[in-house]
Amino acid sequence: YASDAFNTYNNMTLISNAQTANVEPDEGRLMVYEETSTGSTTLDTDLKGYVSRDGGTTYTPTPLTLDTTYETGKTLVSGSVDISGQPSGTSMKYKIETLNQSSSKVCRLHGASLLWA
Repeated sequence: YASDAFNTYNNMTLISNAQTANVEPDEGRLMVYEETSTGSTTLDTDLKGYVSRDGGTTYTPTPLTLDTTYETGKTLVSGSVDISGQPSGTSMKYKIETLNQSSSKVCRLHGASLLWA
């Protein structure tokens, strides 16, 4: 392969499989393990998170903040959001978007989790 054959920088959208809550939740908490391998990642601009309780029909933006840096360039970011205004439901999903990816900005995701109450 040519040395630049795989140098494409695409934004991505990750959507989780649905998990069933025992009762209808009013709050969702999203946690993302993120690595900025090139450039810098601005939360809620280059990396966005959303939570749904109706199986992904309705998503509420989840403001993300830095929790901790656990290794050089690798962070745990999270956010909580009120989802009580969404349509009724117990089918929980998250959606994560990476945006503005380029040769000078590369964001990698190593895992995510969704909690609710």
